[in-house]
Amino acid sequence: MTDTPDLSYAPATELLALMRRRALSPVELMTHTLDRIRTHDGALNSVVRLDAERALAQAADAAERIARDEPALGPLTGLPVLVKDGEDAAGLPTSHGTRAFRDNPPAAHDSLHVARLRAAGAIIVGKTNMPPMGAGVHTANEAFGTTRNPWNTALSPGGSSGGSAAAVAAGLVALATAGDGGGSTRIPAALCGVVGLKPSRGRIPQGPARTTHWPRNTVLGCVTRTVRDTALHLDIAAGHHPADPFSLPAPGSSYLGGIDAFAEGLDASAALDRSERGPRRLRVRVMRTFGVAEPTPPQLAALERAADTLRAQGFQVADEDASLPGADDFPSLAQLRQKVLARARLTSALEAFTTRRQDFEPWLAAALDQGRSVTVEEIARYWEHRARLDQWAAALFTGHDLLLTPTVPATDWPAEGPDIEAALRDRTIPIAYTSVFNDTGHPALSIPAGPAHGAAGLPCAVQLVAPHHREDLLLGTAALLEAAGEIRHPRL
Repeated sequence: MTDTPDLSYAPATELLALMRRRALSPVELMTHTLDRIRTHDGALNSVVRLDAERALAQAADAAERIARDEPALGPLTGLPVLVKDGEDAAGLPTSHGTRAFRDNPPAAHDSLHVARLRAAGAIIVGKTNMPPMGAGVHTANEAFGTTRNPWNTALSPGGSSGGSAAAVAAGLVALATAGDGGGSTRIPAALCGVVGLKPSRGRIPQGPARTTHWPRNTVLGCVTRTVRDTALHLDIAAGHHPADPFSLPAPGSSYLGGIDAFAEGLDASAALDRSERGPRRLRVRVMRTFGVAEPTPPQLAALERAADTLRAQGFQVADEDASLPGADDFPSLAQLRQKVLARARLTSALEAFTTRRQDFEPWLAAALDQGRSVTVEEIARYWEHRARLDQWAAALFTGHDLLLTPTVPATDWPAEGPDIEAALRDRTIPIAYTSVFNDTGHPALSIPAGPAHGAAGLPCAVQLVAPHHREDLLLGTAALLEAAGEIRHPRL
């Protein structure tokens, strides 16, 4: 069709509009999606389960419903979506990225998150790769192997949502689900040059689950090609569900619609400010190191570009770093965090780990054993540190509306994963900028910022952080940054 864009890289919002006005058939889109997965994913290994036959049948059904102009068509009708292997999607096994669960039977039910996407008309195509039980910042396991970055297949797409980020960056789908417990959405989004949102704690309901993930630092989300696609996903996924008593109420207005309103309001605010009668402009604090990281020159250059863009839009931009609480003891505190999270993972897999420990990857089994040894004193120290982080973040947002940071200190990790000892030495720990906002619960988003760099050819990215429950502010600002740049795609 002459008016159809490149289906591999068109945003979800554009693909959906084309299908609604019958310029693109859901069957045509699904056929293209499956062909692209078969053609390109062999080099990437981002998709670990494929449900092609059912996906095509559902695409045919969506095409018929669109042809009949059914009034109750969902906003995602006909859109192919991939689901991270840590979430249940009915009819597909949930392997959690580990050989211990590789042979699980197909899930009988969707997670709450996936159920909402299906109810909106999304077609679940398959599952994406992840590190075992999400315990890693790169994506490799003994169940399905190593996932590679589409910008440079010698390098990692990050983790734990590395399969989802690689698939979206490679043009396999426009939207894939993700989860973030310490940067697991934002880190792979940064390394793959896509948009990754970690919503506020509780914004998207989780479960149903046998046990509660008690540290409450992991949230569900997605990776997409554009900020508007991310807003559309949040419109569908957000809102309280009684199966998750910690989930937040629906916001009461559209995040997607709010992006345009935000831009219009900013323009109006600027006009009023010039006459000294209007509201103050949004205040952004640029933070470079948190006292624990030394970002590489390309990451700092990306930060400067983003800060300059916001200044040009009239934001009040202040360059004021602030060290994390306990910055001098950051490696020790990061290890304590991992140990406490290992206890949560152990709780969720206790029966399987107790009865067939040998099925788990040796390093994962050792990590889960660490979870058994957590002491009351360590738990107390962990929560005391979490409280200090809460107070630190609250003070930052007392004087500023948004924070702007690098997403990661460095990006060129081998596909087999970063050298953590070298990262400690060089102060390039991957979670340096991300995990704090899992602990505090603030919404944070990674967005591409500038051209690929260096021999590795990887994209750059920055992180925006907003006050609690202000995804509207986050998405509106991110959309301005996106509009000022250029969306790039890897050459496959």
